[in-house]
Parts: sequence; C-alpha cells; structure tokens
Amino acid sequence: MEEVLSGYVRKLVRSLAICTLVMVIALLSAGEGTLIGALFAGYLAAAVCIWTLVYRTWRSASLDMASAKKQMLWGLCLRLVTCFTVLAVAAQISTRVFAVTALGLLLCYGLAMGHLVYYNIQSGKK
Repeated sequence: MEEVLSGYVRKLVRSLAICTLVMVIALLSAGEGTLIGALFAGYLAAAVCIWTLVYRTWRSASLDMASAKKQMLWGLCLRLVTCFTVLAVAAQISTRVFAVTALGLLLCYGLAMGHLVYYNIQSGKK
C-alpha cells in the first residue's frame, strides 16, 4: 500500500507543480501576482479534502457496515465544511480571490481524483 501511495503522491505532486507553474506565469503576466496566495489556499483546502477522503476510507475498511457508514458520513461533513469555510472567506475578500481559490481547489482536487481513477484502472488490468 505504501508503495502505491508513494507513487501516487509523486505523480500528483509532479502534475500539480506543472499546473502551478502555468498558473503562476498566467497570474504574473496578467499583473495579478497577489492572487498566488489564493491559489495555494485552494490547494490547501483540496489537500485537506483529499486527506480526509483517503483517511476515512482507509479507516472504514476494517469496520462493520454501520460504523463504516458513520465514518464516511463524518468525512463528507468535514470535506463540505472545509470547502465552505475556505470559499466563504475568499468570497468575503473579493470576487477575484474567490475565483482563484476555487480554481486552485478544483484543480488540485481534480488532479487527485484523476490520478486515483488512473491507478484504479491500472490496478484492474493486472
């Protein structure tokens, strides 16, 4: 399991670094370098959501059905509260900060889910 996760994290970090480089260049060329922090705030919110999803799934794998359902529901609530809190704070700052934060969250979360789907497909072929 650790071998799969380390490969997953390595590929995720590599693809996220490439996307971050493109986004930073785009923000700097548009004169919006101050929004780079908002991009990383979105990444942080997505990282919390991903970690919660993985941890709750791993933890519920060894539980009975009712307890596993509670674990997964608790994880969903934590992810929703995290997303709502980060995006609500960003929206209070400005529309541009909200847009870049939401873009960072969606980009990081989308890449993570895309890599998970890829690993799932690859493991099914073996």
